[in-house]
Amino acid sequence: MADENPLEDALNIEPKKEEKLPLRKQVEVDLSNFPDKKLFDQKSDYGQVRGNLKDVIDNSKVAIEGILRVASETDSPRAYEVVSQLLKTATEANKDLIDLHKQMKDLEKDDTIKKVTNNAFFVGSTKELQELVQQQLPAKKVKKIRNDREA
Repeated sequence: MADENPLEDALNIEPKKEEKLPLRKQVEVDLSNFPDKKLFDQKSDYGQVRGNLKDVIDNSKVAIEGILRVASETDSPRAYEVVSQLLKTATEANKDLIDLHKQMKDLEKDDTIKKVTNNAFFVGSTKELQELVQQQLPAKKVKKIRNDREA
């Protein structure tokens, strides 16, 4: 036993027994229902996609400059074909960036439209309210209640 705990033997103390606590199950929370998480994800994804598109556009600028140099030095039809394809790809990336802005704007617009609160109230007597309800509902669904005061 002296070999198992040399430090405790040297200090002349009893070894501490480890108490193992039962492990708790991890609680799973569905964050998809929280609008703040959804908005955070949308903005995060927007930033990431925007950054990627900007990198593609910047890299295409460098590639266009290089391939234009090659095309002008070699006068090769294939090099000019590559230049035209690269220009087309760069133009599409720019259009995608603009479309991304439009899509994000539409997503933000959808969130503002959904926050409509309708508070309707009626100003008048209960008799006028009952007459209004009777006009709008079919006669079968309206149950007339006799008031003892009116009788």
